[in-house]
Amino acid sequence: MLTYSRSGPGRPDRHADAAIRPGGRVFRCRSNSRGAGRVATYRTVVRCSQSTVEEWPAAHASEDAAQAAPATMTSESGSIEPPHDVARPSEAALRFLQLNARLLVEYNVRSKHLERAIGQVARHVGVSVQTVVGYREVTLALADGRGFHARAPELRINVAVSAGVLSVSDELCLDHIGLDEATRRLETLERLPPRHDRWVVVALFGLAASAIAWLLGADSGAVVASGVSSSVGLLARQVLARRPVILFAQPFAAGLIGAAIGGLAIRLAWTATPGFCLIVPALMLVPGPYLINSVYDMLDNHIPTGIYRLVLAMGILIATALGVVLGGWPTLGPATMLTLPSEAVSIGLPLDMALAGVAACGFGAFYNAPWRVLWVSIVCGMVGHGLRYVGLEPLGMSMSTLFGCLAIGLVANTAAIGMHLPFSALAFAGAVPMMPGVFIYQSMAGAMRLSAAGTAADPSLAATTLALSFKAVFVVGVMAIGLLVGGSLADLASRRDRMSRG
Repeated sequence: MLTYSRSGPGRPDRHADAAIRPGGRVFRCRSNSRGAGRVATYRTVVRCSQSTVEEWPAAHASEDAAQAAPATMTSESGSIEPPHDVARPSEAALRFLQLNARLLVEYNVRSKHLERAIGQVARHVGVSVQTVVGYREVTLALADGRGFHARAPELRINVAVSAGVLSVSDELCLDHIGLDEATRRLETLERLPPRHDRWVVVALFGLAASAIAWLLGADSGAVVASGVSSSVGLLARQVLARRPVILFAQPFAAGLIGAAIGGLAIRLAWTATPGFCLIVPALMLVPGPYLINSVYDMLDNHIPTGIYRLVLAMGILIATALGVVLGGWPTLGPATMLTLPSEAVSIGLPLDMALAGVAACGFGAFYNAPWRVLWVSIVCGMVGHGLRYVGLEPLGMSMSTLFGCLAIGLVANTAAIGMHLPFSALAFAGAVPMMPGVFIYQSMAGAMRLSAAGTAADPSLAATTLALSFKAVFVVGVMAIGLLVGGSLADLASRRDRMSRG
């Protein structure tokens, strides 16, 4: 029978018993993980024969925590402190692992790939480690009883940094660079300037918004207004990113500015397709990589992290919707705008593919993808949207979107595996023109009208709003399934290729 106890000034002892009989033996284990001024969360792991003993003491960030007695586990006989057969890893190796883990979780690498990357590096540097991924944090539990905690200030999307981390890890594992050089490269990754000039990103992002508006059937006035409002909204996000603001301030401000500029264009009668002036700036704020990784995490049985990412994405969407409503109110009031495409706009297959490529390029630049990999996003957008265009009439929107996203997932993950790139950013950059923006906007507008009408609302309006909401959710779900299935096919092909090579 094993007893765990922890004591400190003003804190009574706590005991928890557990029967541990690895190989018929009982051990006493002691962990001395204390920090100055606070105790960090850690995990004690003792490997005994075929069994593993795990204990998670809770962290207490009180003033007297630094003086707290070490966590102690005692038993009737026998002791290991730490296990004699476990080599103590070097501080340089632990420093690299901790930094690597923090960068991977901060720059939105999905949980399964993060664990795999950490495990590969740990085996190469001779460290036995167990990786536990949480929201904005990673805990590395060592076999000698120590634990290291890495926490990110927030989740970000930066293709250059995430690809750089994966590239440095691969070079280290192939012995192309040493541990000190690998650590130095990781420390400098975040300090590198963006791959694109600020104004180039703003211009490409505005062109992407205009391309999406054109694909949706907007007239020239709405196309220009969408591009301008999205560019100005991006400038506001860049300014807020340098300031200590609340989590959802950026999407709220961008939605507010986009709706204000779009509402002004509508009020001045610059467009005959007014609804797109409000839809497109909101579509440019959809947190696609977070949504994709949340679904991936839940399918990989990382349920808590998947839920955390999903909640973050939903918060961004709600903040964007509030910004759009408040931004359009001064010029438009509670009125809803028409979203019918212009009859003067005619788009053939070549133009459809070209516009999808422009949209994908703008999102790729926004995610800080280097020029050498922007072509991947462009190809994904052109191939996926081209397939959707071809299948739209015979198959309908849902099935054509499924096949288009399946192609995007296959191309994006093939490139991600071969070039060490984050799949979610590449895939969403190609898939964003397929987002059902019209259905989302119409369902939101119907919900606002129902809220204003109260109990006197028309039942047909409620039925229409509900149908549009379900259709939007279904199309988004089809997109997610297509991207994930396409990505899984690329994973399967990659594994078979590695097995065939021996």
